[in-house]
Amino acid sequence: MTAAEQKASLRRQLRQQRAAVTDRENRDAAICRNVLTHPWMQEADLVLAYCSHGSEPDTYGLLRQLLQRGTPVALPVCEAAGQMRFCRIHSLAELIPDAYGIPAPAGRECPALTPAALCIVPGVAFTHDGIRLGQGGGYYDRFLQTHPALRTMGLCYAELVQAELPQEAHDCRVKIVVTEEHGR
Repeated sequence: MTAAEQKASLRRQLRQQRAAVTDRENRDAAICRNVLTHPWMQEADLVLAYCSHGSEPDTYGLLRQLLQRGTPVALPVCEAAGQMRFCRIHSLAELIPDAYGIPAPAGRECPALTPAALCIVPGVAFTHDGIRLGQGGGYYDRFLQTHPALRTMGLCYAELVQAELPQEAHDCRVKIVVTEEHGR
C-alpha cells in the first residue's frame, strides 16, 4: 500500500473516530483557552486561522475572541491549482461559502506575514511532534512550503494525537499541537 493509500484509509478511520468525540462544547472551550494562553498567541501580531467544519474542533469561538481583542485575523481563500492565500477579516459576518462550502473571506486584503505571525493549521490528526494528516488537498502543505519560518499550531482532540502517521516528502509538520489537555 502506498503512503497516499495509507493516508486515505487512515483519514476515513480517524474522521469516524473524530465524529464520535463527545462533550465537544467543553473540549472545544478548553482547546480555545489553551490556544489563547500559548506564548505564541500572546506575541502574535497576525493570526492565520480557519473556519472549522464537520467534526473538527470548533474555531468560531476562538475567531470571535481574537476579533474582539482586536487581533488581526486572516482566513484562507483556496484558488486554482491548489494554491491558497490568507485574506483579512474584521467580522465573521463578512464570510461567504467557498467552492468547498466552507466560510471564507469576502474581501481580498492579504496581510504581510511577520516573524510573530501564527498560523493555525487544520488536520484530521497529528503526532506529538507535529506530523499532520491533512484533508488530502495539499493546500496547507503548498502554503507552508513557501513560508517555512512561520509559527504553526495544529488543533486536535487528545485521542486523535497519534504515535505515528504516514508522511511523504511534501508533507509539512506543525511546530506545536494543541489539544483540550495541553498546548505543546
